[in-house]
Amino acid sequence: MYFCYREAHGFRQQSSNAYRLGYAYSHDLIDWVRDDAAAGIDVSQQGWDSQMQCYPHTFELQGKIYMLYNGNEFGRRGFGLAVLEE
Repeated sequence: MYFCYREAHGFRQQSSNAYRLGYAYSHDLIDWVRDDAAAGIDVSQQGWDSQMQCYPHTFELQGKIYMLYNGNEFGRRGFGLAVLEE
C-alpha cells in the first residue's frame, strides 16, 4: 500500500515536514508493516517534486504497475507518473 504522510506542523513550508510517500505491506490485511525505505521513490533534488510528493494512486495497465502522484504545492507544480521497474 502506498500512502502520503506529513508532520503535524510546518508541512506547508518548503521543508522535510512536507508530504512524502510511504509504503506498507501486509500478508493478511490485518497486521501491517511500514517500510518507507522500500517505497522506491523520494523527492527529487530539484524541480516540480523536490519539496513534496502526495496523493499517490497505483494501477496496473497492460502488465505494468504505475503510480500517479502530485508534486510541490499539492500538485500546483505538476504531477508525476512513475513506472515500477523490476
